[in-house]
Amino acid sequence: MIRSEYLGDLFNSLRSEGVRAEALIRHKREPGENGTSLTDDELVTMSVRELNQHLRGMSKEEILQLKQRRRTLKNRGYAASCRVKRVTQKEELEKQKAQLQQEVDKLATENASMKVELDALRSKYEALQSFARTVARPLIPGKVAATSVITIVKSKTEARS
Repeated sequence: MIRSEYLGDLFNSLRSEGVRAEALIRHKREPGENGTSLTDDELVTMSVRELNQHLRGMSKEEILQLKQRRRTLKNRGYAASCRVKRVTQKEELEKQKAQLQQEVDKLATENASMKVELDALRSKYEALQSFARTVARPLIPGKVAATSVITIVKSKTEARS
């Protein structure tokens, strides 16, 4: 379906080519020698075989004019659909870009929080390493290290009472 703003652009571009908008709206009819006439829509949509049957009995000049008009109308249709397709593709690409940007932002936030978590884990690790070094120092005979752990073992009879 063609949007109204694109139709306006199409009419403006056709007007600049010397085509009146009224001629586009009224579906200009081209009379043939045998009294039949074709609208622009009929001319564009008919098959080549149907066109050739319609052209029988016309002069070469009329045939050339009708074929040229058909080609011009078809080209206008192709150009209009091309413009619509280009705009549609652009809109789709902009949507994709926005979605990808959201994903990049989300991943950047996640990455930043993981860096904070990693820094916290590093500082804990360094604190544990420092603590382990103080515990692993050789003891001076007769002195008990401040970080020593005393384990009390109870016998089974003491545990029951």
